[in-house]
Amino acid sequence: MYDPSLSQLISQAIARLNTDLAEAAPFMAGQLSGWFEQLSGSRQPEDYFKHPLAFPSLLLPWWAEITLTGQPDLAFQADLIYSTINGYYYIRLIDNLMDGHATIELKLLPALNFFHTQFQSAYQHYFAAGHPFWQRFTAVWFRSGEAAMQDAALTDLDETRFKQVAAQKICAANIPLAAVCYRYDRPDLIYAWSDLVDLLGCWHQLHNDLFDWYRDDSRQNRTYFLSEAERRRRPGEPVAGWVAREGFDWAIEKLLAWLEHLRRQAAPLGSEPLLAYLDTREQLLIEQKERASAGLHSLARLAAISGFKKGDD
Repeated sequence: MYDPSLSQLISQAIARLNTDLAEAAPFMAGQLSGWFEQLSGSRQPEDYFKHPLAFPSLLLPWWAEITLTGQPDLAFQADLIYSTINGYYYIRLIDNLMDGHATIELKLLPALNFFHTQFQSAYQHYFAAGHPFWQRFTAVWFRSGEAAMQDAALTDLDETRFKQVAAQKICAANIPLAAVCYRYDRPDLIYAWSDLVDLLGCWHQLHNDLFDWYRDDSRQNRTYFLSEAERRRRPGEPVAGWVAREGFDWAIEKLLAWLEHLRRQAAPLGSEPLLAYLDTREQLLIEQKERASAGLHSLARLAAISGFKKGDD
């Protein structure tokens, strides 16, 4: 999915972040190094951002610029990537605390100062204080925080609330896209890209809800998928029984339907790499479904032992 030039820029952005952090706050840098590795699962954080199942926050602005110019400005993209990575760490640090996934995050809260400053200041080189970009930046950034607080307060989600709140937690991905559109005098494209990000956020959030349902259930995290389980499961039926009987297939069908919608939204944007990405995600989803089949059969057997079995009878 990642052009060699883009991959190099991502690696350089990680190195730049570590250098800037070490120079500005060496004690903070030492405390954060282990957290970065914990998130990425390796000593190469760039692999985490380039994971094929990750939200494509670094790919979208790259594709948008290619559609407008044919050739991305590498210096501009380097700043967008650096900003986005800092913004991601800012959001992730807060989310881990609010979602109950925290380990050492409480002790790392002062690092928000660094992440937010680097996230925002990267755009100051391109847009003066009175530029319309900053209105868009503020609106999206505030919406991101609002959605995070609303999501933490929800105990039940239907599809409408899911789209309005839970899936909006990634709306900050609209900021670098707006930067691309404004830089090339195409603000008319901002909302087309924004609509795509909104639905893509829904797709990714439901994908995560589906494949992390057991962990979410054990932590009593009320996701859209688990809310549907409460509404749809039979009286006395365990969540696992509903997942095996119909829940997994219900979510897969919805994900495939949303991919078709995403293709329709993406077509007018004229980005061939974006359409290829959606095809790739569909193939990966089908492969995940096939790999999960054995586990679903096991769940069905356990549900049958508990007095339930797959099907209507």
